Amino acid sequence: MACLTCSSSQAQRNHSTQLRIVLIGGRESNGGLKGKSSAGNIILGQNVFDTSRRTAQSEVRQQEVFSRQVTVVDTPGWWWVYPREDTPKLDQIEIQNSVHLCPPGPHVFLLVIPVGLYLPELVKASLKQHLELFNADVFSHTIVLFTAIDPCSDEELESRIRTSPVLQWILQQCGNRKHFLNISNREDRDQVKKLLEKIETLITNNGFRHCSVDRRQGETLRKEMRDLTERASKRFDQVQKQRKNLKLQIQGGRTQSQHLRLVLIGAELEGKSSAGNTIMGRPAFCVNNSGSRTTHSEISHSVVEGRRLTVVDSPGWFYINTLQETSEMDKLEIESSVNLCPPGPHAVLLVVGLETATHATCLRSVQEHMSLFREEIWKHTLVLFTMSDWLGTKTVEEHIESDEGLQWIVNKCENRYVVRIR
Repeated sequence: MACLTCSSSQAQRNHSTQLRIVLIGGRESNGGLKGKSSAGNIILGQNVFDTSRRTAQSEVRQQEVFSRQVTVVDTPGWWWVYPREDTPKLDQIEIQNSVHLCPPGPHVFLLVIPVGLYLPELVKASLKQHLELFNADVFSHTIVLFTAIDPCSDEELESRIRTSPVLQWILQQCGNRKHFLNISNREDRDQVKKLLEKIETLITNNGFRHCSVDRRQGETLRKEMRDLTERASKRFDQVQKQRKNLKLQIQGGRTQSQHLRLVLIGAELEGKSSAGNTIMGRPAFCVNNSGSRTTHSEISHSVVEGRRLTVVDSPGWFYINTLQETSEMDKLEIESSVNLCPPGPHAVLLVVGLETATHATCLRSVQEHMSLFREEIWKHTLVLFTMSDWLGTKTVEEHIESDEGLQWIVNKCENRYVVRIR
């Protein structure tokens, strides 16, 4: 955890001219424009944070704003309702590292919450767990920053708060400190000025103290990232060599199969059907946003690059379910998927989303559901990574090396993996 203490040494003299802000919060399912990066751009008055992609690495930017030197650190978001163990380790490291990017430490954390976001009870535990990446006192340095792309009156905001017990709880933890930011109105600088004034009031109330960080902890994080990057580079080199040798074998005279049979398997909501459509080059499998799922194995045929292609989509399992918890019908459908393309599939694509960590429970779920087939299926399996936007500026190899569960799966597949680019 980031070890934070409070310091008032020089803060009283500097707080009026220097403000150090860390943006934190969850991520909406649709990405959206109403997040932390957009808020950072509004505060600094310039497009300094990239809003076209997910923030996968903590980034720091500085600008002079209303005669103050304002430093803003943007951080990766987590899924609002997921426990911290579901947040990829890379993201946890980057969130921890954020406080080391604005030495000697941040004056304030802005917890960014879109006004229209529904917050179920699970959000409370998730928020507490993710803020533990810093320290127990982080709430006393936090202001809730409500954002929207449309105007929102004080009455509308208060009405929203009254109807949300979770919002009431969050505000209570933060001393009822809040501010609204219309992130589509760049011309309204008064809303930014008022926010900075609220931050200065918070600093004064905290005895002119900022959160200072343990330098040793920062050094530990940097070493962890260096080691991880080195391991990722080695894996990348191994995979490239493996793929080069395979290409030489193909060019060496081995006849390619004129009919390729593939089976898609994996947990629910990982994008199996969408991946199947990408492979087929057409909407062969039903995909929608209504939460419906594949309930039975489906087969589709096409001709791609002059080759006959058969793809079988199969029902997914809930990502943390044991095999026993999966319905008998789903198990039968998953088992039968390999029988829909006789004499059998050339390859099984194990679809894994990059948006969550493959912790011990997830790994057990994969292992148990793969046991529906014979052990030799692993020799024909490659990992198809989806949700690639979650990588941001990181590589898939860095993601793998930060996740022991993923390492087990990829190693079991003998380093056979590919990333689906949306």
